[in-house]
Amino acid sequence: MDNVTTNPVIGKFRAEFSMDYAGTIYLLILNRISSGYTREELAFLMGKDENYIKDMEELKIPIRNLEVMAHLHWVFDQGKLEIDVFDSRSAYLFEMSIWEEEGVRYYQMEYFINGVETIVFFRLMEAINKDKFRDAETIEIDRLATELLLMSLLEEGHFKKYCTALQLWRCAKKNIGDGIRVNILMQALKTMVGKKGVAPLRKSKARSFGYRYIQHK
Repeated sequence: MDNVTTNPVIGKFRAEFSMDYAGTIYLLILNRISSGYTREELAFLMGKDENYIKDMEELKIPIRNLEVMAHLHWVFDQGKLEIDVFDSRSAYLFEMSIWEEEGVRYYQMEYFINGVETIVFFRLMEAINKDKFRDAETIEIDRLATELLLMSLLEEGHFKKYCTALQLWRCAKKNIGDGIRVNILMQALKTMVGKKGVAPLRKSKARSFGYRYIQHK
């Protein structure tokens, strides 16, 4: 992924890579949208900082790292992240355009067939600000249920061992229901993480990859 050029004003991100790699970016965004995760929520479930997926989708950091792919497969579970057959050429010039209109974020990737002409490789749409369509009472009920679940896990000693965000998310879905939003868990965890004596949990980064949560000793 050499020679990346960025125009932040109009959201265009350009880099050279293979059709296979472009297919992986497409499947990353497609799986994320179809799973209902925002970029920040997917980064959280992987144990990474909130801009991690945004930077990946904007071609600023690579995705085809074995550990990254493994964590994406764990989150998406049955989601496919590879397209089986492409040519072996590794230096197509691609450009990703990202823009927002009326509550929808658009992703369009094109590749250059010459110096000025492009062909659209994919175009995807994502509804943003979904919580605007949920009533405040439902959000509050979900928030209280999540906080009670986390306190119950703390009292039962689950946080005496490291827990990942993905493990906690799956526990929340099992105990509260599939309709629970990831951002509710994110917010609830924030209130429980901090310095010893102030909050019960601390956030620790694993040697090789993302953040995990554990009880203060």
